[in-house]
Amino acid sequence: MKVLNQENIKNSKVILQKKDKEILHLLSHNVRIPISKLAKLLKMSRQSVEYRINVMKREHLIAGSRAVINIKKLGFSSFHFFVNLSKESEKELINNCNKSKYVNALISYSGKYNYEISIMAQNPEEATQEFFTLINKLKVIDYFPSLLIKTITSKILPEVESEKDLTIKNIKHDPSFQKDFIKKSDYKPDLIDLKICYLLSQNASLSLIEIGKNLRMTKDAISYRIKKLISSNIILNFRPVIDFSVLNLKVQTVLIKSSNRDKESDKKFENYLKNSNSVLWATELFSEFDYLIYVITEKQEEIHAFVQDLREYFSDYIKTYEILFAYQEYKYSFMSEKIIEKS
Repeated sequence: MKVLNQENIKNSKVILQKKDKEILHLLSHNVRIPISKLAKLLKMSRQSVEYRINVMKREHLIAGSRAVINIKKLGFSSFHFFVNLSKESEKELINNCNKSKYVNALISYSGKYNYEISIMAQNPEEATQEFFTLINKLKVIDYFPSLLIKTITSKILPEVESEKDLTIKNIKHDPSFQKDFIKKSDYKPDLIDLKICYLLSQNASLSLIEIGKNLRMTKDAISYRIKKLISSNIILNFRPVIDFSVLNLKVQTVLIKSSNRDKESDKKFENYLKNSNSVLWATELFSEFDYLIYVITEKQEEIHAFVQDLREYFSDYIKTYEILFAYQEYKYSFMSEKIIEKS
């Protein structure tokens, strides 16, 4: 997710052409795919593909890239703390979170809670200890902790991925998406592997040579390790960072408390989230709320319509909900620096 300060939202909306959407669609599966391979898949010239990507970068639509890391395979879990604190404490909280090696994400909101802090830790005690360190001496009005149990859906840009007329129908059979061609294996990562994961979690577009220079290794050695990390399901994906504000889109957060839960009801609700074109990310929580959902909208009334639809379709399932309007993202990656230190 990428959310910028509302002051940075452009007055003119960037319009994506069909070919731009197809490029984004492919990059959302693997942002490291070579431009020459993209061109071949799309039956375009390499120069045309490169030009379109550069335009999207220049317009800040593509604002970077991140490797998605399976932190559970590394012995860590993700704990999210939703906080309501006084205005005079906000600057210090931001500073504390930016310095913290545990915090991988910090998002500000308008709503009942004004910050969401994501902490990667090995257990609840460790996460709670770090959280209280972050808010020490700050004026906290209210907060609640959440443990992420499982991801229900995770998308880059739903309206791009839902295009019916994409020319690429056999994308997973292309060798450039090598994850599908690597035999699954159990692989215990060492410190070098974790450093590679962390570098890619900050910038998934780093070349093998750039990573090799950083770690004083050959590009072949780096390539071998990355393939092993992919095959062992530690590196899950290489994805672009999309600046939604460039498209005049906003990301809102919805917290859902359910009732009358059973396997059938849970499955029906989760399938609805998976199939919703508005849902970017949804996860089940162990918390006072049961679900955390990131919803993408163009107009503010759309988020209320989304919630009203949920309440209509699942009137006996949804007990209560909370809407938080995302304002700014101060920090966001799929791996914290602390994971390296703990190895």
